[in-house]
This record gives sequence, structure tokens and C-alpha cells, in this order.
Amino acid sequence: MKKPPPLDGFMRGMNLGNALDAPKEGEWGVTLDTRHFEAYATAGFDHVRLPVRFSAHAANSAPFRIDEAFLARVDWAIDQALSHDLRIIIDLHHYEALMKEPDRHEARFVAMWKQIAERYKTRPRSVAFELVNEPNAELRPGKLNPLLDQAMKTVRATNPDRVVIVDPYFWASAEHLSELVLPNDDPNVVATFHCYTPILFTHQGASFMGPEYQTVGIVFPGPPVQSVHPVPAARSIDWVRAWFERYNSMGPEDNPGGPKAIVDYFDQAQRFVEKTDMRVYLGEFAAIDRADIVSRERYTRYVREEAERRGYGWSYWDDGGSMKAFDLKSGQWIQPIEDALLH
Repeated sequence: MKKPPPLDGFMRGMNLGNALDAPKEGEWGVTLDTRHFEAYATAGFDHVRLPVRFSAHAANSAPFRIDEAFLARVDWAIDQALSHDLRIIIDLHHYEALMKEPDRHEARFVAMWKQIAERYKTRPRSVAFELVNEPNAELRPGKLNPLLDQAMKTVRATNPDRVVIVDPYFWASAEHLSELVLPNDDPNVVATFHCYTPILFTHQGASFMGPEYQTVGIVFPGPPVQSVHPVPAARSIDWVRAWFERYNSMGPEDNPGGPKAIVDYFDQAQRFVEKTDMRVYLGEFAAIDRADIVSRERYTRYVREEAERRGYGWSYWDDGGSMKAFDLKSGQWIQPIEDALLH
């Protein structure tokens, strides 16, 4: 297996989710605090990924100026990371209008990156950029690749050597990495993917998911000791019904709710590495707390170890709620999740 060169300083990370990527910070239950950075640094992580909804704080007409007070909050997060010897990824997150109408928002997107790049051009290389999180809907490869090219050129005009991370289509699916068109002469471009496979396990009972995801009691790894009976909405969708049939009946070696599903998914990223010689980064993974804690610990450990086995840097998705690893209120880690990530 070909291993990519290590992504120095971005090998073990935590996402600061649901804070600056909420419509307003605090609206989704998370407000950034010095204690986040202290806890991550003390535990042994080397970086944080900071999802930021710049689009909620930028003007709707040219030059699409981003609110200075909001940028100052991003500055503060960068300062906190660097002062705790953590690297940081500034991730443009939740630009939902761009996904729906890419042509209409193209100029605004590029203008935001011009401002971000200019503001942080003197920051050390321990600050990385991620151009757009989880492209989906109408931001298909035919629209995505030219947009990424524009943004990359804009960033490189002021930040020639900074690490820039690029997501593929379909919510940063490893299956779509091969569709990215990236410069082959820029060693500081890194492709990323997210892992929530198998999603019927990781997102079981999630309030933000559709009715077909509301079956709970799914364990990792499958098969379960007793069959899980999917909710009616799950039985009405062919792929979901078929997944549960296989989950309830297949042995551990081939079960869609077990390690093979993760290995097969990672193999798609590995094919990209083999073909391009580029580095890849696992930007998000987690399992919701509607799953039992033993299953969550097993899943988290398996994904983390699979990433490390292949030489990929990673960052766990901590949303401060149903997928949290660190509880800011108590100042305590969800111990099985911390163990799965670091031990």
C-alpha cells in the first residue's frame, strides 16, 4: 500500500463544530471557549478544524465584505490555537446557497476567499485553508472544479505556500475524489473526504435526518444478536430496506454494518492516492449518541486506526451535542471516545 507523505501537524485533530458554522455563534449550543483549545492540546491533539459560516456574515453585493466583528472572532480562534501549539484549518462551511445556485454565488464565494486570504497571508503555515465544505446538490463536479480553480488562484496570489484542502462532491465522499481536477504541481494542495459509513449506524435517530434514518438500536459491528426491525419509512426505501436485510443476516466478515464497509470506503480514497500521489485528509468522522457507547467507541477506534494505517491525517467531528467527545460544561471527556481517538 502506497502511503502519502505525512501532513505534518495535521495528523490528529478535533472539529470545533456547531460554533462559528451556526447561523449565529451559540445558536446551536456551542460557543468557543479557551477551554476547548486547552483540552485538545493537553490531550495530545495536534490541530483543530474550525468550520466557519462566512456566508452568513458577508454582504450580498460587491465587494461582498465580510463583517469585521465576525472576522475578529475568527482571529481569536486562530490566536487560541496557535498559543496552545495547535495548528488550525479555516473551513468555509455551510454555504447552502452556493450549493443550490452555484452560478449566482460564484463571485461572492471567490470574493470571500480573496478577503480571507488577504487577512491571513502573514499567518504562519500552521494555519491552513479549506475552500468549501461538503459540496452537494447543484454544486456538481462540472461546476465545482472551475469554482475551486478560481478560489485556488485567488488564494495563491497572496498565500503561495499555504496548505489548501479541497473537498469532492457529494458531501466530501471518498467515492467522488476521482472527479476532482487539481493542480499536479502544487505540493500544498490536499484532498479531503469525510467518513460516516455506514450512515444508517452513524446517523441513527438523528433529528436532522429524514424518516428513513430513524431506526435506532443499530450496533457496530453487525450483525446484531437480535434482528433490528427498521421503521416503516426505512422499509419503504429500497436501498435502506436492503441494507437492513443484509445487516440482520450476514456474518461479520461481509456485514454492511461492520469493518468491511469502512475498509471498502477507505479503499476509494486509497485509489485516489495511488493514482495521483496526493495526500488525503479525513476531515470528519463520528457516530451519534443514539447508538450505544460501546458501539460508538468501537466505530471511532476502527475509523481512526484505519486512517492511521494508511497514513492519513484525521479530525473527529465534535458538534458539542449528540456527537461530542469533550463536554465543555463539565470539563470532562466522553472517556470511551477519547480513548478510541488517542489510545
